[in-house]
Amino acid sequence: MTLGAVLMVQGTSSDAGKTLLVAALCRYFSDLGYAVAPFKAQNMALNAVAVAGGEEMGWAQVMQAEASRTKPTVEMNPLLLKPVSDTVSQVVLRGRVVGDFSASEYQAFKATAFPVVLEALATLRRRYDVVVLEGAGSPAEVNLRSTDLVNMGLAAAVDAPVLLISDIDRGGMFAYVVGTLALLTDCERARICGLVVNRFRGDLERLQPGLDSLSQLTGVPLVGVIPYLSGLSLPAEDSLGITAGAKKVWDLDVAVIRLPRIANFSDLHILGEEEGVRLRYITGTRELGRPQLIILPGTKNTIADLAWLKETGLYEAIAIAVAGGAFVVGICGGYQMLGMTIRDRHGVDGAGGVASGLGLLPLETDFLPEKTITRVSGETVEHGEALEGYEIHFGQSRRLGGAPFARLTGGDGYYYEDGACSEDGRVMGTYLHGLFDAADFRCGYLNRIRKACMLPTKRPGLSAREKRESSYGMLAVAVRQHLDCDFLRKLLHKEVEKR
Repeated sequence: MTLGAVLMVQGTSSDAGKTLLVAALCRYFSDLGYAVAPFKAQNMALNAVAVAGGEEMGWAQVMQAEASRTKPTVEMNPLLLKPVSDTVSQVVLRGRVVGDFSASEYQAFKATAFPVVLEALATLRRRYDVVVLEGAGSPAEVNLRSTDLVNMGLAAAVDAPVLLISDIDRGGMFAYVVGTLALLTDCERARICGLVVNRFRGDLERLQPGLDSLSQLTGVPLVGVIPYLSGLSLPAEDSLGITAGAKKVWDLDVAVIRLPRIANFSDLHILGEEEGVRLRYITGTRELGRPQLIILPGTKNTIADLAWLKETGLYEAIAIAVAGGAFVVGICGGYQMLGMTIRDRHGVDGAGGVASGLGLLPLETDFLPEKTITRVSGETVEHGEALEGYEIHFGQSRRLGGAPFARLTGGDGYYYEDGACSEDGRVMGTYLHGLFDAADFRCGYLNRIRKACMLPTKRPGLSAREKRESSYGMLAVAVRQHLDCDFLRKLLHKEVEKR
């Protein structure tokens, strides 16, 4: 059986633009009529998504699957690392948790994981015409070379041509490229077939002499220069990419508590693009100010981040803000924090223990060894607004009074009530990730806050999915206009000679 072609994107650093370039190439090749899939052997991120079958994978590969016009499957991201602390990560293999590993334990585990990675990629190549691979970090991390399964180690195993992308907007692009190539072995350098410069602002003619010198110095051809693309509606892959929203006219001030182990903050990206909303990420009481809405997002370690809230004074500041009329939303771990008590007797969410929550909702949470991973859909109880998203959590919460937030149906057809609301409606919590993606709920909820604050209401905008679809089109246009597309097609058919 003929296997699909492979093309790999590696970067000179983290956040160089690998994820978006893979998405752009996936949409471009899809537009040409190819059946396309993304692939990232190992992803370290706390933005995870539940997919069909009760499995989880990195948000970035779900996004790239959308760009490819195909359904996400765990073969697209067979290894997901979710940091629990500075030295320990939860390891998810083919969508299922296999345990918490220290750095040294994980390095040893790679020997077991690599065959799984290769089989996942082979499965995709049997199903698709083209698989676009994404590396991680930089291929020049020489301390990881001997156990590499995500950069050059993978490229060599499947004989993949490699594009090297570098971000010129951060500065030092020429040194990043030359330094990366200098640290590669001869065989690794030979796999680099082309260079892509990302996020360029300015006059290309002034940059051209430098690009010519770079190609002469490295012997690697330039595939293209992608300009800085504004207007994309795609959440950052990890917390390093969280930035303040663009300056605009706003009437609603929304403060997101940037927890130390913040997770699934892709839930909130769409709020920052909503008309009239200022979205801020804060880490202290001085930054809090007087927002109309405070959001407690998901976290990989609820009890530890709850302790951090108390240490910073935000624990008391949130309670004071609610007493002063602010609205509060808690999602997943943030929902658990809003309750009365959190018990983790099994240590499944970190070190374990028992902690008192903010006491703003009548519920208690117990962490159990079984993890909930499911796609869900339903509607809000009070207003009947449609909801769709997913749940990923260990804790199980029990409402002690008050009203539920939503009625949902899980992927297995199970119908249940989710979340809780305070009697005055100002505090609400839910396990539903993707809460604000639906335009009707997002607009309706924000307008209810506006009415309470005696502000004019707004009309619904686009859903998050509609905005992402527009972004994929913009990415494909960028490929067609700014990259050497003939060269890309030749790479697929291995018509470009290795150096």
